[in-house]
Amino acid sequence: MRFDPSPAAIWRKYERDRDYKRSIGLYDRVRRNEAFYLGRQWEGLKVQSLDPLIFNVLRRCVNLFVSMLVSDDVAVHAQPFDMDDKGRKTARILERAFASAIERSGVKALGRPLLKNACVDGDACFYIHFDPALETGQAVKGDIAVELIDSTNICFGNPACDEVQRQPYLIIAMRRDVDEVRQEAKENGMGADEVEAIVPDDNSDYLRYRLNGENDRVTVLLHMRKTENGVSFCKTTRTATVMREKELPYRYYPVTHLCWNRVRGSCHGESPLTEAIPNQIAINKLYSMYVQCIKQVAFPKIIYDMTRFPNGWSNDVGKAVGMRGNPNEAIATAFKAPDISSQVLGLLKQMMTDTAELMGASEAALGTVNPDNTSAIVAVQNATAAPLELTKMEFYRFTEDWARIFLDLMGAHYGVRTVVAADETGEKPVRQSFDFSALAGQDMRLQVDVGAASYWSETMQTMTNDHLLESGVITDPLIYLENVPDYQVRGKNDLLHALRMQRQQQKEENANANQAQAEQQ
Repeated sequence: MRFDPSPAAIWRKYERDRDYKRSIGLYDRVRRNEAFYLGRQWEGLKVQSLDPLIFNVLRRCVNLFVSMLVSDDVAVHAQPFDMDDKGRKTARILERAFASAIERSGVKALGRPLLKNACVDGDACFYIHFDPALETGQAVKGDIAVELIDSTNICFGNPACDEVQRQPYLIIAMRRDVDEVRQEAKENGMGADEVEAIVPDDNSDYLRYRLNGENDRVTVLLHMRKTENGVSFCKTTRTATVMREKELPYRYYPVTHLCWNRVRGSCHGESPLTEAIPNQIAINKLYSMYVQCIKQVAFPKIIYDMTRFPNGWSNDVGKAVGMRGNPNEAIATAFKAPDISSQVLGLLKQMMTDTAELMGASEAALGTVNPDNTSAIVAVQNATAAPLELTKMEFYRFTEDWARIFLDLMGAHYGVRTVVAADETGEKPVRQSFDFSALAGQDMRLQVDVGAASYWSETMQTMTNDHLLESGVITDPLIYLENVPDYQVRGKNDLLHALRMQRQQQKEENANANQAQAEQQ
């Protein structure tokens, strides 16, 4: 099918996806889940007889899940299949380049809001692109940038599939200032008519909450599709073209997608908050009624005879109370209503505990148990974390996806750059020039270690080297140090250099001694 890049055609695709999102109730569900997570659990309700109380069980569970899954420890190792001298040099340079790009883009820090959005909304996305204006510390500007995309702002060409790379096209919706979009259109060489056609519009589905200044914003659609030579991009609004279609030599869509709970036949996942919101509502209502009842019946009430106190009863200290009749007779008494059933408070506590445990947050995981038996607590915590293993594996898959996209963008945009990396001898890092365009279209072995795996693999490597050294398989200290990860030995390069200089000095001393002995003979 021939692609139509006109704004009207792209907007029709966008509207078709919005209709699908409305049909599954995505917009309302996302707004509701976000409100309950933030503690806005009585919004829109006019309550006069109760003091609305909030006991936010959901937020505690979400924060626990994110803290158990998120990891700032990401190690990427890319190696060519042909590991000759040139291949080893490429691997060393890529390791440094990945570390620099990951640090500069802040992709590890974005993992926390990404997981929070995925848990609250059901799914979330990263959009990875090359920003030519970023400073890199050298003459060449531009580096990889990462943006967090909400599930309501990503449009899949095939909404029945959640695999990004199998989509016929993708659309990312963005709300931006009109003046900013017009300036971008001018920089992209658009005519005056197209620039004037960029006008504000209203998109109530885009925002979770209404914001001030929305009258000066316009919805910009970034459309991308795969072609024979890469991926083509174009930007449009409802009535104008912001950027004409251009093709970039990418092998992958620069988008990664994470579902919390996969839904069969849908590109959007399901949030664990959705099914727990009725429980949260019941907890808030019961607690509010419980407190209101205590306020009304906990204190005794004075009952008096109105025929004897025509002016009413007063509890003011020292104030005279006028009455009729004999003041020695019983004229008033205290009345106390029956106590509230203890079953109410027991039910509330049980509901809160059951809701948290059904979501996957037990008391041991939340740290609300007394540490009488440490081994049992650790066992319960491990059992609690077991249901999250599937989500953790999905997050690791998501991390591997953006690492491959990083490598793809490096080959397409970096060009010739200066990289500081160690040479073949393991001496101090030196500045080297490397042409990243040679990576374009090249297959590589990509190993991504996330979280404990990055520490575990390097720790196991060190332990193996220790055993080989103790058993006598390794006798050369230089070989041992070369196989130890850099961060585990401070000043490793300086130590290697000192050992090599010491060995060279010993060789020279031995040669001089042998020469002197030969001359004496």
